[in-house]
Amino acid sequence: MHLRNGDWVVVCDGGKYVVYENQGDTDRLDLRIVSFDDHVNPPTHEQGTDKPGRFKSPDGQTSSAENTDWHEQEEKRFIGALAKQMDGWATAEPGRRFVLVADPRSMGTLRQSLNEHTLSRIEQTVTGDHAHRTVTEIEALINRT
Repeated sequence: MHLRNGDWVVVCDGGKYVVYENQGDTDRLDLRIVSFDDHVNPPTHEQGTDKPGRFKSPDGQTSSAENTDWHEQEEKRFIGALAKQMDGWATAEPGRRFVLVADPRSMGTLRQSLNEHTLSRIEQTVTGDHAHRTVTEIEALINRT
């Protein structure tokens, strides 16, 4: 893929994102970090210890409620916050184009959370868990697509 100067590459998963800007041209990538966040999100068993709730149905049977997956909820919140930031970036610079690189779950959450204006600015998507890769590895990944 050939990115223009100024295009942004957003690489994320449920707990980390890195945003790069292409400082090169369409023939040579030169990705530089614009923004990043590495969020600590412990597993559910470390976040909550309560037993699942119980309730009685109208016919008198007792059932338990499903356990809350606090870790998954925090991942969704983190990706939702990234989507809001991307919406702001797209609004602030109407000509900005994005490449999204995300694991399947994060990609789905992003697609549901981004507004139409931002979605229209996405030039390419790459599905895979690449959030912990180096900038050199990300450049090679973009060049292969």
